[in-house]
Amino acid sequence: MSSTAYDMDGDGYNETLAQDTNGDGYDDTVHVDTDADGYIDTTYVDTDGDGITDVKGIDANQNGYYETIAEDTNADGYLETVYTDTNEDGYYETTQVDTDADGFIDQTFMDTDGDGVLDT
Repeated sequence: MSSTAYDMDGDGYNETLAQDTNGDGYDDTVHVDTDADGYIDTTYVDTDGDGITDVKGIDANQNGYYETIAEDTNADGYLETVYTDTNEDGYYETTQVDTDADGFIDQTFMDTDGDGVLDT
């Protein structure tokens, strides 16, 4: 696995770490520290090596746990499914889906009883 760190704003701190996790010569995982505080805020993953992000993880409070995961579930280049774990219990309580990739959520599913199964 190779890694490359980038100082995107020239302040002397590396905000972006790109990794080639599968050794094919292309960066498939990119970790970004958007506020240059030393903690990763967002991770982008290209699972199929086509150069398009398939999964995006957001760690909003920088505790090392992704509270929000966005995923391209149909390989069209758009992250149309968003999972949110608001209470950080390991279960995503809300799933939002943009079925037609127009940028607007078409369906929202929730797990109101916290059993790890989305209500229908």
